[in-house]
Amino acid sequence: MPVFVVSDNIISSLGFSTSENIQRIFEERSGISYVEPGRLSSKLLPFALVNDNTLNEKLKASSIPCHYTRLEIMMILSISDALKVSNIDSADKSVLFVISTTKGNIDSSDPSLWLLGERIRNFFGNPNPATVISNACISGALAVEIAARQLRDEKYDHAVVVGGDLVSRFVVSGFESFLALSEQPCRPYDANRNGLMLGEGAASMILSVTPPAKKGRVIISGGASSSDAVHISAPDRTGAGLNIAIQRALQYSGVSCLDIDAICAHGTATVYNDEMESHAMLLANLSETPIYSLKGYWGHTLGAAGLMETIAAAHSLRHQRLFRSLGFETPGTSNKLNVVEKTRDAKLRYTLKTASGFGGCNAALILGFEYS
Repeated sequence: MPVFVVSDNIISSLGFSTSENIQRIFEERSGISYVEPGRLSSKLLPFALVNDNTLNEKLKASSIPCHYTRLEIMMILSISDALKVSNIDSADKSVLFVISTTKGNIDSSDPSLWLLGERIRNFFGNPNPATVISNACISGALAVEIAARQLRDEKYDHAVVVGGDLVSRFVVSGFESFLALSEQPCRPYDANRNGLMLGEGAASMILSVTPPAKKGRVIISGGASSSDAVHISAPDRTGAGLNIAIQRALQYSGVSCLDIDAICAHGTATVYNDEMESHAMLLANLSETPIYSLKGYWGHTLGAAGLMETIAAAHSLRHQRLFRSLGFETPGTSNKLNVVEKTRDAKLRYTLKTASGFGGCNAALILGFEYS
């Protein structure tokens, strides 16, 4: 049973709608800015932060009560925007809510992840228990796969998938302890890359077994996850764990590596992640396939990353355009990668979305496009 992408929304440093975000990515504009020392770090560092003035304006124009947290407000605004054009009643029992996050309400007195899920689904009057996915940096991609699986198994007719995370001093200090943050805008796959760049945001995707009326439909063809269990924070340097997820996703989708026209990769710009991905793509026979990372536009948004990037990949298919991997200039992985250096038109039928995270977790999604 096919699962269709009905509608979506992205809230990030690039804007408060998917159209704003995708247009700025087409224009190769970054949402990165430097934050003064003392606010998030003792250093002057680049971050991709959601504009608080715009967020407050959106809140005032909405019906969201003031007792909701900043993250909850972002998630509710994102879901509301995506639902507007979906013709789906969020309060119907046939609708599943899936929430992805790594830290949740980290700035709240009660950061319990289950409570975040309950507050979100209760706001929309949904009668079903919310499914909360918190599996490091693959959370967003994994949430899409889990939701799609529930629909394929005919447990629900529709799914609201929402992901979000904030940039906080707590999160920043954690990545600083790993010496993982770059002092300049990140450079995925580049020879001079030296670390990731944190961002924040929320994103929503509405999935359904009912095909949308509009032409140019995107399908979640399949997906899979794996755990290489090599190290608590470092990736398996052979790329074997990610390759397992890719192979299973291809098998489940019924397509081969030769059918993949583009790869929307994790691409954090850390030395080890990008090198690992080059090994995985070699193992998967995908080294020649155009690959891009979106981290240079809105940073690494943690639990929202996999979802935001899946939405962008879906719009890449709809627009039949490849995104420039912002920050890349000089090849910097031991295995060749066909990194997209300029936004350009391309004939696209299938896109592979990958993600990897702490604890050795990996995820892969296959997105298909129907022209008619």
